[in-house]
Amino acid sequence: MSGFGAPTPTAHPPIHALALWADGQKVATLAHEPLNDRWSLDYEAAWVARPGAFALSPALPFQPPAAGYAVGAVKRFVENLLPEGRALDITASTIHVSKSNIYALISALGAETTGAFRFWRVDQTPPAVVSTPPREVTRGELDKRLAERDQMPLAVWDGKVRMSIAGVQDKLMVYLDRPLDEGGRLFLVEPPLASTHILKPEPGRELTPHLVVNEHYCMTLARHMKLPVADVAIYRTPRPVLLVRRFDRIASQGDAGPVVQRLHVIDACQASDLPVTYKYERNLGNGEHVRHVRDGVSFEVLFDRVEQTVNKAAARMTLLRWALFQFLIGNSDAHGKNFSFFVHREGLEPAPWYDLVSVVQYPSIDHELAMAWGDAFTLEEVTAFALADFAQRCGVDRQLLKREARRMAKLAGEHAPQLAQAADYIDEAERAFTRQLRDFIVGQAARLTQLADAAAKIKGEYL
Repeated sequence: MSGFGAPTPTAHPPIHALALWADGQKVATLAHEPLNDRWSLDYEAAWVARPGAFALSPALPFQPPAAGYAVGAVKRFVENLLPEGRALDITASTIHVSKSNIYALISALGAETTGAFRFWRVDQTPPAVVSTPPREVTRGELDKRLAERDQMPLAVWDGKVRMSIAGVQDKLMVYLDRPLDEGGRLFLVEPPLASTHILKPEPGRELTPHLVVNEHYCMTLARHMKLPVADVAIYRTPRPVLLVRRFDRIASQGDAGPVVQRLHVIDACQASDLPVTYKYERNLGNGEHVRHVRDGVSFEVLFDRVEQTVNKAAARMTLLRWALFQFLIGNSDAHGKNFSFFVHREGLEPAPWYDLVSVVQYPSIDHELAMAWGDAFTLEEVTAFALADFAQRCGVDRQLLKREARRMAKLAGEHAPQLAQAADYIDEAERAFTRQLRDFIVGQAARLTQLADAAAKIKGEYL
């Protein structure tokens, strides 16, 4: 007689480990027990004692609580470093692992993620000098690769996945040896050299025409308004590609060649100890039976991060301006992974802004807001009461809201028209699109002024 007995338990489940390195020093050991999906993190005493050393995130401090880090906190931090959507599918298929295998993915991509840390084999030390010259990407080769994206994903070069930063959109990380207007050249990098710029080409779909121009316009508008934003330029192959300078990298020239210092940044999901699936406030979607669930990153959750910052007054003002700017440009997709913080030993500091896009220009895309103003999940639904509700939830004085809204609306109204005529936009189709952006933003500026004025007059007991 035969039958199925209980499987024999493994006496000692296998444990895999990676070392984390920053500034040429080992920082911590990351361990993973795959069978039970258990993660652990142990900092090096020498790193903790180093002046200016920093933890991975507020949820993973040098000294863990008596009961250990929160369940899943290490995994959540790591998962937020990985690409999403098609980029994740490409990565997983290229290295032949399941896209749910977070450890395998960070093992493959961890040498060049966002922030300061490199994930490295525990039995090796990251190289201190470049063993091979950086591999140049010429304008012609990039154009050819863009034309062949359906056959060969842009993330894969020379048989290796080069997409190792979070996000859904196609990106390529490169080192730029000098400014474009000085004849700068693009290179793929290997450790210890790090990338300095991100290339974001026009998506290969008709739903979002002129997306490169859209983001360049919105980012440049923020720059003209004296807001903290990453530097951008349009690189043409001749296909338009947005070139974004990484604010978590500082390039310099050393005795042995170029040197790139890596700065540590985390996004709002990591700062809030939330998984990537919580990047939208309605983390379960907007179906009728789940739309009341709002456990993801909201404006309120984002403003709660102020308590983790070094300069709370400055951080609160930065977050308020960021929120108002999203309203002005119509960025309905401003979610929890679209705001980041520098990490210092003393606390967090808001990083420059990025991914500023007027999503409402594309009628075929859902325009539900990633974060609601009060209870308003569309721009059309935002009222004076919704603005006042937002201020109440986020601890923002409504007179301050009024002053900042009026100031930013005035600046947007001044700069948006002249920017629409910039020489960066080279043909009539692009200029027509920037005029469309201009008209929308000028209209939003007038509307924001009216709403903020009215919001300041609402009695507190009504909120």
